[in-house]
Amino acid sequence: MSSKHNTSGASFLPTEYVRNKGQARASMFAILLFVLVLAGVIGAFAVNHQRWSRVRDEQKVVAAAFKEEAAKIEQLKELEKRRIELTDKAEIVTALRDRVPRSVLMGELVRGVETGLTLTEITLEGDRVKPPAPNPKAGKGKVKSIGVSNVGKDKDGEDEKPKVLPPRFTFSLQVQGVAENNDLVADYLASLKASPLLRGVELQYINTTLIDSVEYRKFSITMNLPESADARLVEGTQTIPIEGLDIARVEIIDE
Repeated sequence: MSSKHNTSGASFLPTEYVRNKGQARASMFAILLFVLVLAGVIGAFAVNHQRWSRVRDEQKVVAAAFKEEAAKIEQLKELEKRRIELTDKAEIVTALRDRVPRSVLMGELVRGVETGLTLTEITLEGDRVKPPAPNPKAGKGKVKSIGVSNVGKDKDGEDEKPKVLPPRFTFSLQVQGVAENNDLVADYLASLKASPLLRGVELQYINTTLIDSVEYRKFSITMNLPESADARLVEGTQTIPIEGLDIARVEIIDE
């Protein structure tokens, strides 16, 4: 009985054949796994390559846009520099143009002169205001910005041109005269203080003097002409443009 059972469970294939067949099956399975792993690696490489390609393309687009914006920034800097130069020139031209013609100033001085009061001397003195000295530490301690290409970088080795400041002047006036009485002097002093062109009107002195054996009041008044003075503020003045000139104007007083 046992001999029959052992004979039915035994294989009729050679042992060497069975072993080789198992090894071949294992080799095929290993090759299949290798192919799958290699396919996964190749797929991952392809996906990463596409991503890097998109990143490089986006980087090129960003670099081109940045370069274009950098050019616009340089243009804005040049325009701002040009605007500052034109503004400085306009300030110089405005400073050189006399806002208060001497005819208008004389008109303001004689406007309040009444009968019985005579102006004997008018003195106008002007002093140029000295600009402040440049600060030697102004150019030190500047923080340079960090950017791509040459955007935001300071230009080393270039000396900054000194800025031409518009001339500024201060004018002081002194008026001397004689009057028949003190009331005329007080009225004239009030008219000068009411003028929109004059500031700091003060009566320096008023004394008694004899002219041809007639007693008069001799007086002296000082005042200032501020930088903001403009003849157009005076009531009764008219602005007449001269043909062919845009800046020059003539101020007149209606009597």
